Amino acid sequence: MVRESDKHNNREFRLGDIARLFAGASTTRSENAEGILFPVVGVRHLDDGLVTPVSELDVMPFPSEARALPFQLREGDILITGRGTVLKFGMVGAETAGAIASGNIIIVRPSLPIRGEVLFAILSSEAFRPKIELLQRGATTLLSLSPKDLANLEISLPPVEEQDLISEFVRASLATYAAAIHAATARRALARGVLNARLFGTRKKD
Repeated sequence: MVRESDKHNNREFRLGDIARLFAGASTTRSENAEGILFPVVGVRHLDDGLVTPVSELDVMPFPSEARALPFQLREGDILITGRGTVLKFGMVGAETAGAIASGNIIIVRPSLPIRGEVLFAILSSEAFRPKIELLQRGATTLLSLSPKDLANLEISLPPVEEQDLISEFVRASLATYAAAIHAATARRALARGVLNARLFGTRKKD
């Protein structure tokens, strides 16, 4: 919890004191083949801070809404790889809100008035990543983190006024990056179409 006196100064907090941390849902297609379908975010859907929109996610069955809804993502949530081969981060936007996080992902849900974009910027920064990597369990090359481990990390938060500025900057930078990726994908698809037509020709339908 952030006190009124902390709003104008940088203060140190444990991550678990300013955010709720929990792992995503565990489910498999085989065990719930006849269940209720929900779009699911997995580790592969995290890409340099971006998270795949709901419209592009695969759906998976859950035995009931009660098994899925506790893991439903909200705008402003931060996603971190809990299990996998690479430490990834994602910032949930309006286009992904409502999806279900998979069991390989840890959800960091900021408490008000903390800005999610600020926590995302801190946690995913080159300066902070090594602190998270030190929490790696075991000698295996596979990543294994727990919400409890992350909750004990100390975070230095800027004043609320500064958080507002940082939040706007992060949102703008992610939006710009997403637009650039979309444009690059469209250009690549167009180029492939032109090359295929030139190399292999096209046949008109009768």
